[in-house]
Formats: sequence, C-alpha cells, structure tokens
Amino acid sequence: MKKALNIITAALFFTFVCMFAVSTFILSNEKPPKPTERSFPKLAEDYVRKSFPLMANWRSLYSTMITAAGQNMIGSVYVSDNGLIEIISKADDKKVAEKVTKINDFAARHERSNIFVLVVPTASGIYSQQLPMIINALDQQKLIDDLYFSLDGRIQTLDAYNPLFSARDDYVYFRTDDRWTEYGAYTVYSKVIRKLGFSPLGLSSYDLEYADRDFYGDLYKETYCSTVRSDFINIFRNKNGSFVTSFSAISEGEEFNSSSIYYTPALATEDKLDVFLGGNSFERYTIKTSNRDAPRLLMIKGRYANMFVPFLTPHYSEITLIDPEQLTDKSIEDLVDVDSYDQILMLYDVSQFC
Repeated sequence: MKKALNIITAALFFTFVCMFAVSTFILSNEKPPKPTERSFPKLAEDYVRKSFPLMANWRSLYSTMITAAGQNMIGSVYVSDNGLIEIISKADDKKVAEKVTKINDFAARHERSNIFVLVVPTASGIYSQQLPMIINALDQQKLIDDLYFSLDGRIQTLDAYNPLFSARDDYVYFRTDDRWTEYGAYTVYSKVIRKLGFSPLGLSSYDLEYADRDFYGDLYKETYCSTVRSDFINIFRNKNGSFVTSFSAISEGEEFNSSSIYYTPALATEDKLDVFLGGNSFERYTIKTSNRDAPRLLMIKGRYANMFVPFLTPHYSEITLIDPEQLTDKSIEDLVDVDSYDQILMLYDVSQFC
C-alpha cells in the first residue's frame, strides 16, 4: 500500500512539474527584475506570480491531490485540521551561536543600558505535541532556554512560550501565515509588560476592529491548500483613544510620515499584514506618544514586533525600532544614540533567530 502511494505521489509530482513548465513557456511575458541583494526574495516572488498566472492553479491542484492521497506535508508545511504550520525541524547551531555572541557584544558595549530579550516560538513550537510522531519538529522551548542561558547575565529575558502555550486553543497564530495574530501578541504583552515595569491593559480596554476577514498569508501562497479557511486581521483600538501623536519610518534616505501606526492602504494589497507599521522594509521606525514623561524604548526588531508594538504605546513616550535585516553598511549605533534610551528590547521569533 505504501509503495503504491509513493508511486501515485511521484506520478502526480512529475505531472505537476510538466504542467508548470508548459505554462512557464506559454504564459510568461514578464522581464525578470533587477533587484538588490536585500530585495531579491520579495521581487522574485512577485515576478513568479506575475509571470506564471496559472501557477496558483497548479499548486492548488497539486496540494489537493497530495492531501487526497493521504499526505499532510507539502514541502515544510504541515496541513492540520486547524490550519497550516511551518515545521522547523532543526536550528543552525552556528548561526544561533553567532547571534548570541552579537547580542552579548552589544550588551558589553552598552553595559549601563537596561536590555531585555524576547524570543517568540512559532506555531510548530507551540503545537509540536499535537503533530504526528513522524514529524520531527524542533523543541523550541529547549532552544529558547538554551540560548537564554548563553546570554550575558546583565540581559533580562522575557518568556513568550508559556503564555502562548497556555492560550494555544485560542486564535494566537494565523491559519495561513507563519506569524502570530494580534491576540497572540496581546497574550505575551499581558505577561511580559510587568517585567518591563508596567501594568498591562486588560482586553476590556480595547475595541476589536476586523480590518480584514479574508486574509491568506505566506503559507497559503506556498501551498495554495484549498482546505484551509482564510484568516482575519484584527486591530485592537484603545477605548481611550490612540496615544500615538506621530509615526515615521525611514529606508535608504526616504522617509514616510503618518499620524497612525496603522497603514490601512496595505489592506488592499497582497501584503495585508503591512497594515502594522507599514511592513518590514524600513531601517528605522519612530513612534511618539502623548505620554511625555514616560520612558523611551529602543526595539531591535524582527517581523513579530510589528503586531506587538501597538500594545506598548500607552506605556512609553517614544518607541524607536531598528530592523538589523534592513541594514547594509550601517550599525545600530549609526542610527541612534543607544545609551539615551531607558530600555532596550530585542524581539525575534525562533524562525528568524535561527
């Protein structure tokens, strides 16, 4: 039975490849982009989608056939009853060690600064116990514990694993994307904010806005699995009004300014999650609030930070975010006076950190 299933799967795969190749030659009329090294992945993905308009249909057909044949893995994505989960099977120990060293070196250069580190597990870390035993998912809790142990003793660590694990039956991760939801971010905020010196605002302090009810994220675009329901994007609106007075983002000398941290035009694009801070294509973000006497926060950000920041605005007078992945020939110190901030928070998810 297993041999027959493998033969069927292989036949479907080669059929899919042939159909894709034919559509490539017949339908492609786009010229390849000329990207920079930093922008290449995004431009390449857009180019493929525009050049091969039937690719989504082929992928959807392939996914349907694979799942119908009893397979639940499409590449590195597991198709569960509740959604798509990107499986992280192992970490690059060398890269993890290099990043830990960089964080420790940063802490040594700014030994008087109050530094916090928050590493957030992805869905495969939280739901690993619910995955079939045949799937070898990385033990993300152990990974986080180990890297926290390797950090300089002056650095304070924040726990995201236990709050998310406790809320795992709620809508803390998207079904079609590899990021957490706003509620997932709130779940962690409500626990870690106390260690940052503040009392959390309760859910009753927010009005829930359904910004989009038909969101399909990156994991769906990888698999086009038709059995998965779409997601919805929520915005938590503070009932006392927005504390944000200005927002600016800078990339390669170009500056974007707004009075809101929500970029609503993004909801009409493919990258709908760019509604939070305008996405991840900026070097530096600056948020100023009406809390003039409150502390100033510097965040060294990963992609999970965008949905976390809105919950911090009631507690700080200014929040500056630096995205190291957008820096080429610059350092963090080139962009900001690190020692002028009251607190420094480094926030990454496990996938990005590893």
